[in-house]
Amino acid sequence: MYKEMISRLFTSYKSDDDIYHDLMQFRVREILLVATIYDAFILEQEGKLTELIFGEYYQLNLSTAPRVTSVAFGEEALELLDKRRFDMVILTMRIDEMSPFELCGKIRGKAADIPVLLLLSDDKDLALIEHEGERLRLFDRIFTWNGDAKVLLAMIKYIEDKINVVNDTRIGLVRVILLVEDSIHYYSRYLPVLNTEIMKQTQKLIADENLDEMKKLLRMRTRPKVLIAGSYEEAVAIFDMYRDYLLCVISDVKFPREGKADELAGIKLVERFKEQIESLPVLLQSSDPGMAAVADSLDASFLNKNSDNLSHDLTSFIFEHLGFGDFVFRDRSGNTIARAATMAQFRDLLHTVPDESLVYHAERNHFSSWLMARGEIQIAKFIQPLKISD
Repeated sequence: MYKEMISRLFTSYKSDDDIYHDLMQFRVREILLVATIYDAFILEQEGKLTELIFGEYYQLNLSTAPRVTSVAFGEEALELLDKRRFDMVILTMRIDEMSPFELCGKIRGKAADIPVLLLLSDDKDLALIEHEGERLRLFDRIFTWNGDAKVLLAMIKYIEDKINVVNDTRIGLVRVILLVEDSIHYYSRYLPVLNTEIMKQTQKLIADENLDEMKKLLRMRTRPKVLIAGSYEEAVAIFDMYRDYLLCVISDVKFPREGKADELAGIKLVERFKEQIESLPVLLQSSDPGMAAVADSLDASFLNKNSDNLSHDLTSFIFEHLGFGDFVFRDRSGNTIARAATMAQFRDLLHTVPDESLVYHAERNHFSSWLMARGEIQIAKFIQPLKISD
């Protein structure tokens, strides 16, 4: 029965290209950078900032790259905000006549809706903000510059995801990746890897299936959103709001819980999530190799934060759990029954694989995740809420 129902969907539903126009309604097109001559020089050592961002957009075949307007003084920035509309403001740690905290406060008073991010020139700047406490909350997020333009792209995509996630999950069933990490150093490292890999894998699927331009754009706009939580409570709030769209969780072990550092906050968080979604893919990360056994007991993958292959290990987890690879039909023991590399193969295998396998994957939302990665929004949207009892 379930097999016939899914099969009928493929003949009666098509991806709704009209959804494309309703997704990613907010785009960062104009960026205001406030940096001293010193910080600007650090960026210029790697190349002009606009060229760096444009290069990343070009390599990833993204749409028009945002324009960056640079100023060296806070008052100059405030004057520009009166004259022009900016979608995002980036401040560096050293601003000549005022602190970034003071300038951010003034920007909030002038244009409260504009996202403001703080970009540290390197990890040494972390010591300068260590005791700032509540003042850090003025910023939407803080990142560290590591000489790689991908962190700039990650900052842009972070803001776009944060603003668009409510609409895009509701309209397009777009998936959410939850990154739980309070270390500025580590999420500044993880987020570029996550975003770049998601985009590259999405483009590979597009190339493999020879899609028309509209479907290509739809695929890129339905890529998973990445949301960051810096505490236990923030992670729970995101989980509760987006649990029906949650693709996977990547979590540190130690981070704030109830206002103070908790050595086992990540363990408690995963236990809570697994109680509600037993099959939720989780990557637990820690500098303590002994946590690998704990992760295994929670049916979670493990990532050693001191690994020389950190980016590669993170990429492997993304590929396996985000629906970019082949769809592997399995039995309840996890044994491979069949493998589909294309939509056509997937459709054909629905007629031959055992019902037990279909039930196994349906219970875990595997079908909708794989279909979403391929832009089949309407079919995924229909399948996701179905229960085996239906």
